Amino acid sequence: MTGRDDQGASYASPPCMAAEIAPDYFDPLAVDPAQARDVARWRTAQRRDRLAARPSADSRRQIEATLATHLDALMASRFGDISGRVISGYWPIRSEPDLRPWMARLVAAGAIVALPVVAQREAPLVFRPWTPGCPMRRGHWNILEPDTDRTVTPAICLAPLVGWDGQGYRLGYGGGYFDRSLAALRPAPRAIGVGYQDAQMPTIYPQPHDVRLDAIVTEDGLQWQTAG
Repeated sequence: MTGRDDQGASYASPPCMAAEIAPDYFDPLAVDPAQARDVARWRTAQRRDRLAARPSADSRRQIEATLATHLDALMASRFGDISGRVISGYWPIRSEPDLRPWMARLVAAGAIVALPVVAQREAPLVFRPWTPGCPMRRGHWNILEPDTDRTVTPAICLAPLVGWDGQGYRLGYGGGYFDRSLAALRPAPRAIGVGYQDAQMPTIYPQPHDVRLDAIVTEDGLQWQTAG
């Protein structure tokens, strides 16, 4: 998932118009190149709009506390004892919910918390252990990351959502790193999308490379989960 526009290309019917006819029409296993370009172009616009509509810093404080409560409930119901489990969080950027206090509580409860790191462009992420106050360094896109070369394999991955739909799919920033990583990790981790309720979309028009999440949590609670 690149999220890049193809300048000068001819586009088929825009997916947003197709959704007005049949919101679930999109077949991710039958994508032609023109349709794929349409989806990439449409996602770029959707991504811009949803980033601009994110709540203010004052509003986020309450949202973050509520999100943490819902995540605690999901962890307890689906995973039980988290002691010793490797759980990947994220370092907040671009007005994402700041879950670092919640991550610190995971560490105190005995979990191994990690942060995703771009070690190589257009390759799967690596995951480096994090604890409150650990040494940090500037990494890809100038995002802070743990100052260590040690890596761990997460059993549970949190993914910040730019957008999300009711079928368990995530709109991210367009680089494809998260989907690429989920496809490469063995054993496959449980993937939990975390984001704002207002970022819900009728569909993201999933492509063959889009990986369905195991759960989606917003400030309004659990919005999606797989049966397993």
